[in-house]
Order: sequence, then C-alpha cells, then structure tokens
Amino acid sequence: MYYDDEEYYYKRRHRKKLYRSSNGLIFGVCEGLSNYTGISVGLIRFLAILTFILSGFAPIGIIYLLMAIFIPTRY
Repeated sequence: MYYDDEEYYYKRRHRKKLYRSSNGLIFGVCEGLSNYTGISVGLIRFLAILTFILSGFAPIGIIYLLMAIFIPTRY
C-alpha cells in the first residue's frame, strides 16, 4: 500500500471515532459503544452487567470508569 493512495487518505479521514453519548444512562459508555460497533445498546448493556457480576465487580467497574473518564463526549 502506498501512502499517496487516495483511498488510504479517504479512509483515514472518515474512520469511525468512539464517543460517549451525552444522553446515555450511566455516563453514556454503553450507548457510545453501541453507536461505534452497530450492536444494539440493550445487548451491550446486558453483556456489561453480566461481566460486571461475573468478574467480581472491581475489574469491569474500573474499566468502565476509565472509559467514562477518557472517552470524549459527543453532544
């Protein structure tokens, strides 16, 4: 692949970006992941709660809070 390829620069300018939703339930992280991946927000929330319970709360809770802090919000 050549770096002067027009398709490369088009894809680079138009790639998806991960944002938190400003109207999500808790910090908007799950809704932002849903918008980014195209998976339904209900499924992402279900998986987040399931892994939160099965992991013993701390690991996923810390990851979720870090995502809430470092992922920018889209208004």
